[in-house]
Amino acid sequence: FVIAASVKTMIEQLDAGSAFVLFVGAYVLTFALSRLLYPPPHTLPSSSCLRQRSIEEPVPPHEPAGVWSLLTRSGESPLGAVRRTLNGHIGRQLWKFDATAKPSAAEADALDAARAEYDSKRHSRHHSSDKLYRLQCLRAHKRKTLLATKKPSNEAEMVQLALGEALSFYSTLQMDDGHWPGDYGGPMFLLPGLVIACYVTEVELPNEHRFEMLRYLRNHQNRDGGVGLHIEGHSTMFGTTLNYVAARLLGMRADEPYAVAARAFIHERGGAVNNTSWAKFWLALLNVYEWHGLNPLPPEMWLLPYWLIVHPGRFWCHCRMVYLPMSYLYGRRAKCEPTQLIEELRAELYPTEYRAINWPEQRNFCGNEDLYVQHHWLQDALWTFVYKVEPWIPPALRRVALRWTMEMIHHEDASTRYVDIGPVNKAINMVCCYFDEPDGEHFKEHLPRLFDYLWLAEDGMKMQGYNGSQLWDTAFAAQAIVATGMVERFAPMLRKAHDYIEQSQVREDPVERARFYRHISNGAWPFSSQDHGWPISDCSSEGLKAAIEIEGTRLDGIRPIGIERMRDCVNVILSYQNTRKHWGTGGWATYENTRGPAALELLNPSECFGDIVIDYSYPELTCACITALSSFRKLDPDHRRDEIDKAISLGAQWIRDAQRADGSWYGSWGVCFTYGIWFGVTGLASIGENEASSDAIARALAFLRSKQQRDGGWGESYLSSSMKEYHDAPTSQVVNTSWAMLAFLNGTKGDAEAEARARGTLQRAAQFLLASQMDDGDFPQQLISGVFNHNCMITYANYRNIFPVWALGAYRQRYLLNQKQLSVH
Repeated sequence: FVIAASVKTMIEQLDAGSAFVLFVGAYVLTFALSRLLYPPPHTLPSSSCLRQRSIEEPVPPHEPAGVWSLLTRSGESPLGAVRRTLNGHIGRQLWKFDATAKPSAAEADALDAARAEYDSKRHSRHHSSDKLYRLQCLRAHKRKTLLATKKPSNEAEMVQLALGEALSFYSTLQMDDGHWPGDYGGPMFLLPGLVIACYVTEVELPNEHRFEMLRYLRNHQNRDGGVGLHIEGHSTMFGTTLNYVAARLLGMRADEPYAVAARAFIHERGGAVNNTSWAKFWLALLNVYEWHGLNPLPPEMWLLPYWLIVHPGRFWCHCRMVYLPMSYLYGRRAKCEPTQLIEELRAELYPTEYRAINWPEQRNFCGNEDLYVQHHWLQDALWTFVYKVEPWIPPALRRVALRWTMEMIHHEDASTRYVDIGPVNKAINMVCCYFDEPDGEHFKEHLPRLFDYLWLAEDGMKMQGYNGSQLWDTAFAAQAIVATGMVERFAPMLRKAHDYIEQSQVREDPVERARFYRHISNGAWPFSSQDHGWPISDCSSEGLKAAIEIEGTRLDGIRPIGIERMRDCVNVILSYQNTRKHWGTGGWATYENTRGPAALELLNPSECFGDIVIDYSYPELTCACITALSSFRKLDPDHRRDEIDKAISLGAQWIRDAQRADGSWYGSWGVCFTYGIWFGVTGLASIGENEASSDAIARALAFLRSKQQRDGGWGESYLSSSMKEYHDAPTSQVVNTSWAMLAFLNGTKGDAEAEARARGTLQRAAQFLLASQMDDGDFPQQLISGVFNHNCMITYANYRNIFPVWALGAYRQRYLLNQKQLSVH
């Protein structure tokens, strides 16, 4: 497969077929000469930073006295100031601790109560409710619960009152720069990576941060002593081993109950050797595992010609941006200097003597608790072959490979203002810069940006799956507000949201983007902030739709983005579509085009994540893109009309083809089928289809009808995502219910009979949402609602506020305004 696909790609890109023969001959000759000139050693040398450790071993942190506050538009951090920003740090989230401040007695009591409540229910309700940020907003806005002076007399008045209360409450959560912050945690393997990176690079985290991090680790230990891949998941060796190590590095004693229980879990399963490859990487870097116990990650793979189908530049960007710095550290066999704590961890992590372990035999050991993706035998054969021949790689070639990988790491750092694409490569890139130049400016620029990823809630301090979901949430929130028809009353929210959207658009391409395997960016919108800057197809689409809808309200004080900038966004969206040359048939992927065939997934080495090797097309992203193009086509009907029409047509057919036999669409980025169906139906509805005219929409709505629960709501467990079959949650969920409502509202639009038929279904769902709303206008945080790579869940704290408003608002506009004319005030 590799040879055939590579030859095909090479022939398409080169004029002379003889180039392949030349390449193979040169490779064989080089290999033979290297084997003669450089006899293979038994092991490759390892490296550590050649300097004495300057920090003391960690001690248990003490509980600090003071006040935490969330800031934005700030470049400060406990480890120095951020040096680079494109827009004055708009969107940056920083939890700052003020040891000189003192909370009011009422706020202190409320915080203690929130933490105690979480602790008491942590084994049954794993999700925090963002109480710390809500208490901060209550302190700032001093908003009190408003009791209706007149009891609503009908459904229309009930919905209007609920929407007013919901948006009034949500307005207090909006930050000055216009975005809505919120928890984007959930994965349990992220914080340990940051803690290990800081220990290896001798970065001392402040006492107050360490204290809250330990609170978080303790709160998310399962009853069996283990820790899951994510907060709602079953215990895994990946989660347990790394969180145990992190707890010890943060100052936890080995005899604490948390440590004793976690250690028992690890030993019962054969010790830390029985683990995922990512866990083994972090442990080897810390020097509590041996590098020759890992499958190889040679940096020379980055020197391969790009036409070779297995070149890592073809991988999904999150995959390649993690394995890029991993390959650098592997190539150097980088590891922490031995310390007393490392010696203790070597004894604690394994039930046998550390020096007696046969490390090469551990390369493919992975416990059943962790194994979501089984290695294909071809992959194991490949790793074995590379493992055997790697010692013959000439040192000069290794140096060239390390220089090139380091150059790519620096490019990623600079292109994102040292935020980096995600939390994993953020921590690993920082370690790479440290080993490259411990006192260098590249390493120093990493330090302040560590705090961009930290979020604080009543369950403790966590590391988020991104530096936030600012643009994504704000774009959705803006569309939800417009959908209510109450834009005049909540105009200040929309103005601020539009400001954030306008100032977060990406306005440049990365430097030398083609050389560093980057897609175009100018005109796109990112997931979080402009400083982060990675463009994404659905974020660009939702940002564009939000801008069009807000500007369409004609509210005073809104500065239009301008048609040329919208056209730039359309250009990016069109460029993302996967046509035949991108191994696609009209769908859209995430950050880039698909760059290789699906068969490359045979090389997935992660064990615990699915579909990570290439950037696949997804129903949600495809639907987001065609709805954005449809909205833009109405605004600017003559711009690239033929291209846009063709793109929409291809995308719509891809959506139909992606529908499952039962009528559902599998959602890859939200939990799960309600999410996928909302997008699938909305995408087809945007081109004029509805339940009466579209078999795809009719089957999707029939699927949803079959899943509605007795209380009128819908509820899905995260098992829907990992098992790829619908799994009911124990109770209905406000987020799943809202997605289902929006699917019905969009899928029946324009057909009177379908609208009338859906009214009862929607009315029951609306009643569930109304009954779920809290006294202050907020909605409850329930089960986790986000997912990536099928098997790891992630939090979207703002969804519980955005989507009930959107669903109730659209329901009100459809069915209730004609029932009785209402004042929007």
